[in-house]
Amino acid sequence: MYTFLENRDMSGWSPPTIPQKWFIGIGVLYGLLVVYLFLTQHITSIIWLGILLGVLYLSWRFVAAVEAIADALQRIADQQEQN
Repeated sequence: MYTFLENRDMSGWSPPTIPQKWFIGIGVLYGLLVVYLFLTQHITSIIWLGILLGVLYLSWRFVAAVEAIADALQRIADQQEQN
């Protein structure tokens, strides 16, 4: 199941990251939406959209952290089985 990590030590692991192009694209889309909503006087929609994007990002980071913890626990268990 974890064959790609079998020959790596802990220091070789790096957390998943969102590609920089995605951040730029999301930022541009958010900026365009903010301008549109500001021009149409939907100020509260700007705030709710920002909150939604923030919650989605934090949720993604939480899932990534839980997966990293599960991966680390699996590697510890595998190491204990070998000893």
